[in-house]
Amino acid sequence: MKTCVEIRGSISVAHNPSFSPNWARVHGHDYVITVGICREGYSDLVIDADAASEKLRELLTEMDGKYLASPLERNPPGGAYVVPCGLPGVSGECIAKHIADLVGATWVRVCESGFAAPCFYFEKT
Repeated sequence: MKTCVEIRGSISVAHNPSFSPNWARVHGHDYVITVGICREGYSDLVIDADAASEKLRELLTEMDGKYLASPLERNPPGGAYVVPCGLPGVSGECIAKHIADLVGATWVRVCESGFAAPCFYFEKT
């Protein structure tokens, strides 16, 4: 059993997943992001929700409206936000892991907006 706090936010970003033959072009997404911070067992207080919300808000503000670049991309546009991915482009999985690492989350879900759109999930084990 776990006790968790979930925090949500959203960003609008662009990327070029050049590893994908179907999507290898610059395009954008509106992502809804949910972060879970959990503790084993029952806990009266998992985390200071206000402090965790502010940390996520600051990160998403830094990413919002930017081109997300992988360190392996050649010539990303100026002002790009670099997500440490091992692919020549940024994937939803990379975004989820990056956010989890920076905010100290147990898990992160990154969902594209729209009907039947995919979600990408990362959980620390």
